[in-house]
Amino acid sequence: MLEYMYLWICVLLFIPWSIIYLLKPNLRNRMIKSGLIAAPFGVIDDIWFRLDYWNAPEILFKYPIALEDILFAFVTTGIAISIYDAIFTKEQLIFYKKKTKVTLSFFPIIIVCFILLNNVLGLNSMYMWAIPIFIIAVIIIFFRKDLLIPSLVTAILLTLIVIPIYMLLFNVFAPNFWDTYWFLADTKHGITIFGNVALLELLYYFSYGCLAGIIYDYTKGTKKIPNKLGKKLFGS
Repeated sequence: MLEYMYLWICVLLFIPWSIIYLLKPNLRNRMIKSGLIAAPFGVIDDIWFRLDYWNAPEILFKYPIALEDILFAFVTTGIAISIYDAIFTKEQLIFYKKKTKVTLSFFPIIIVCFILLNNVLGLNSMYMWAIPIFIIAVIIIFFRKDLLIPSLVTAILLTLIVIPIYMLLFNVFAPNFWDTYWFLADTKHGITIFGNVALLELLYYFSYGCLAGIIYDYTKGTKKIPNKLGKKLFGS
């Protein structure tokens, strides 16, 4: 059972992904395109994760290219880039200049940060991941103050989606997973909450939600126009 856990994370994440996709036709194109763009990076960053974070079995193809990595990047990106708008946004209107070239520059910058933080400074790959993702999100918010709430709310929602999935998988079906495949078990970084939910896993989702939840509007120059629920909770 342990060898299927990474795949099951992907499968269960497809449930909220599918709900958004079915209920919000206006977000479908964005979800597909962003997921396809992110998919190769699921393979790239997992190269670092396999060295010092975990060694989860991948049954669909073999390291360094595994279908689980591709599916995971696809589905998490699709959720993160759409969930705020699915719940709180009426429409998105162009208010700013497009930042396509700037967004494209983020990709090599992130890779360089990975190398500096992990290979040069020796930080664990999970921190290597979270630090540049957080920093880029903060930079975007500095120039687009209107994206602060969407960033934080997306991060919180993505994390809340993941917690029950992890509780089910790692408390019920595979309680020994982290002890078996997690390099940080029994270290000061190996903190778990809600039973066997690794806290650093939640850091991954929270940091990614902060960036992915606002990258579309920043790139396209759009402003989120809230629906009734969005206005009630966050104002106009």
